[in-house]
Amino acid sequence: MNPSDTQTSPLRSPAPVPPRPRSRFWSIAIQLAIFWVVYILSIGPLYWHWYYGKYVNGPTLIAALYEPLYQLCGLIPPLGWFVNWYVRLWIL
Repeated sequence: MNPSDTQTSPLRSPAPVPPRPRSRFWSIAIQLAIFWVVYILSIGPLYWHWYYGKYVNGPTLIAALYEPLYQLCGLIPPLGWFVNWYVRLWIL
């Protein structure tokens, strides 16, 4: 019997366990939720860039990036109220 057969080598790791479908779903759901929170909160510091891109001759890339948020705020009034409140914290 070889001594290396009875001991686990520190260089070898056990085979990875594939994620269960349910845990993968929740992992993706959490990542999407974090993405949307960061996306919505990022309008605060970039508000003036968005404003100049949308209404003046500013960076249109920023205006295009936040156009979905602008549309969602028009469709979902509570989201619009929250975004207006949050942006006011940054521009005052």
